[in-house]
Amino acid sequence: MMKSDKVKLVTCFDSIPEKREAFSAKFGCEHEESYEDVLRRNDIDGLHLATPNHLHAQQTLLAAQYGKHVFVEKPIANTLADGRKMIGACRKAGTVLMVGQHLRRLTGIRKLKELIDAGTIGSPIQIEGNYSQNLGFALTPESFRWRGDDTGCPAGSLMTMGIHHADVFNYLFGPIKSVFSYFNKLYIPAPVEDVTATVFQYETGVLGYLGSNYASPKAVWFYVYGTEANLLCTITPPELPFEEYLLWWQQVDQDTDVQIFEKGKTGSTTVPLTLGNPIIEEIHEFADCILTGAQPETDGQGALSALAFIRAAIESSQSGKQAKLEV
Repeated sequence: MMKSDKVKLVTCFDSIPEKREAFSAKFGCEHEESYEDVLRRNDIDGLHLATPNHLHAQQTLLAAQYGKHVFVEKPIANTLADGRKMIGACRKAGTVLMVGQHLRRLTGIRKLKELIDAGTIGSPIQIEGNYSQNLGFALTPESFRWRGDDTGCPAGSLMTMGIHHADVFNYLFGPIKSVFSYFNKLYIPAPVEDVTATVFQYETGVLGYLGSNYASPKAVWFYVYGTEANLLCTITPPELPFEEYLLWWQQVDQDTDVQIFEKGKTGSTTVPLTLGNPIIEEIHEFADCILTGAQPETDGQGALSALAFIRAAIESSQSGKQAKLEV
């Protein structure tokens, strides 16, 4: 936000006084005693909600009542019912609802989409991906992600990280119609599953796989298979303290690699990528949508589709059966 010429950081709120005071001091903005105090301000156009999942719905509904636009970090909510309420409230209020699904904005993912749409891979066959890291060992009972039910973060790593892949899968080939998933708890102390494996099927018949765990070193990749070529996108996150790691996402493109494996050729060719900033791109689009009334690329309905993938995976893991997505 501080780097953007389209928004101004005015004030902040955190339920822990020390945190909001520290944020205010660090970034030179004001701070409020309550969330409602933020909403009552006439100089606030939009809100960025970086809050626990289960608070997203009530905070968004209240913002809509005050006519405030909302940019909420993924997931849109923990449940489909809450997500639908958020979409309906913002639509009724005429306010923007944008969801922070930034992975599709990486230039590597944009390149995959460009090559697929250009017919470079021929007819699509299959897609695979994994998004994992050992965050599970750092969870403490004070963290909302310690809880694996709808008051915390159901599906563990799949909701925390894998939902980004679910959004990209929809972006590249969607929609997805069904999943079959296994969840297990093997290593981390938190009472939440730490390894998940999900097989899924698009409406077109294309098949896919998504792995996500809370216990291994970082892994972020996509593999796309086609009749004429395969594409591999690999993102290599650095080993940094968590807050520095979050800031690194602004320069993720420099650590992203795309390779193409063409039919009849040995080995792969590296595809050139430009460098962007997916985080500031989100902020700029949010501001533009507020000013113009346009719908954001990662809107509520798209976020609901990604959430439907996670909820179907939860259902399948519990029932031992295939589950259909309900959007």
